[in-house]
Amino acid sequence: MTYIDGRTRVTGLIGDPVEHSLSPAMHNAAYKKSALNYCYLPFCVRTETLNAAIKAITALGMVGANVTAPHKERAVHCVDRLSPEAAFLGAINTIKNDNNHLSGYNTDVDGFLYLLDRGLPDGVNKGRALLMGAGGAAKAVCLALARRGVES
Repeated sequence: MTYIDGRTRVTGLIGDPVEHSLSPAMHNAAYKKSALNYCYLPFCVRTETLNAAIKAITALGMVGANVTAPHKERAVHCVDRLSPEAAFLGAINTIKNDNNHLSGYNTDVDGFLYLLDRGLPDGVNKGRALLMGAGGAAKAVCLALARRGVES
């Protein structure tokens, strides 16, 4: 993206807080490198306005948004459809606007598996794991570990 005009497609991050996030810099750099007329904006959304903020994705014609803490679990109730993984986990981190229907996805499972498969030595993927956390991302990590054979 070199400039914003009437054809610029908007994506963003919904969370509280979002000021620390590197997602806008990362996504906007990728859009620019790919010569896409998109922009990625951070939206600090309080819990009490979460539903309205997510519904605004369609009203504003946004492509979609990422969802981060503390909203991953609450956001499942604000979209029209859930992917099977998102429904199973009860948490979403990605919302896609598809012709004014909002679909929620959980890409944390695949993201963690990608890192797990490339970053850990052989043999670490079996047996036991210690997971510290109980939110939406922790649920996704539990599912990913189970898919790799971790029993407890």
